[in-house]
Amino acid sequence: MKLKNVSKFFDKTKAVDAYNPRYSFKCQVEPLDMYRTEGTRIKIRNMSTAPEVVIPVRRVIKIDDQAYIVSDSSLDHWSGEAIRSRYVLQGADHVVEIRTIAQVLEDVPGVQAYASIDFNKYGTDERDSSEYHPQYHIYFGKETVGEDVLIHTVDRNYFVKNSYLTPAGIVDALANELDDPVVQVTVSTGRSYNPVTDSYTATTVSVRAVRVRWQEYFEYLTQGSTKYERGDAQLFVLPAVQAKAGDTVSIGGEDFKVLSHLDRTGYRSLHIRREP
Repeated sequence: MKLKNVSKFFDKTKAVDAYNPRYSFKCQVEPLDMYRTEGTRIKIRNMSTAPEVVIPVRRVIKIDDQAYIVSDSSLDHWSGEAIRSRYVLQGADHVVEIRTIAQVLEDVPGVQAYASIDFNKYGTDERDSSEYHPQYHIYFGKETVGEDVLIHTVDRNYFVKNSYLTPAGIVDALANELDDPVVQVTVSTGRSYNPVTDSYTATTVSVRAVRVRWQEYFEYLTQGSTKYERGDAQLFVLPAVQAKAGDTVSIGGEDFKVLSHLDRTGYRSLHIRREP
């Protein structure tokens, strides 16, 4: 009897595609070794399968009710033949929604995905306050997670700063936690002076917007670019909102002056400052 067939005999654990339960396969999962776990890494397990087993495309499986992100495989060989495929499993306890800024502004659905969220560090900016701003690693299977996208859970929001494919084959999105960034704003544009009434008139529109701290998303294009001051923020609106320097934005009864704008793919970024 071949060693390959002997090893397959012990594949008794059923794993199913977390996104399509109709597909399943048999595997072996090593017992949890408490001496090799710490902190949030307690849900890291090792799995092995026969080499011909195909892992689901989005690389998330469920064993019983626990979802796991599946790493790339590492093959075991005997006498020149592949006999086992080995994987590392990372527990995925969250179902999140991945949306571009444009999708959030248009209020359209994004992509639902299983994820593992692991705290990375606290950051502070003494120019504003001593408040801590937490940052997280958000791990995915084979998902497309670009920079400057928003990730939503049931009760939290994250702004992705960077993402990359790790050597293990898992997508790691480095993201800062945000307060609820979606706000309803009133934008006043095209203000003109009427000398007869000695008054100004402007076109006002109420729109959906995304507000983040200025430090989350800024770019100095020239030496003459307006420098940061305490309380400044970045506001994202759809390109149809033609706000520019000098226009006014009202958020929750507070007025902000638009200092500059940058046109991005699918949205416009406004540097705003609270009016005195």
